[in-house]
Amino acid sequence: MYNTNPFYVAQNMNNEESALMTPPELAVYLGIGKNRAYDLLKQGTIKGFRIGSTWKVSREAVDQYIREQSGM
Repeated sequence: MYNTNPFYVAQNMNNEESALMTPPELAVYLGIGKNRAYDLLKQGTIKGFRIGSTWKVSREAVDQYIREQSGM
């Protein structure tokens, strides 16, 4: 089960912030629905990749998307 706390940050086993996130984590991070997160990945709006059937997206790609959308 994924954590739906909006202030949750995915962490790896060493308790460090993870460089990769899943679509449900992306949705929480951006404050959007899971379906919208999948749509952004499928459309290539946010650059992600698949490992088998599981989507992964880098925090760097998400931050780039935020910068582009905000005009920063």
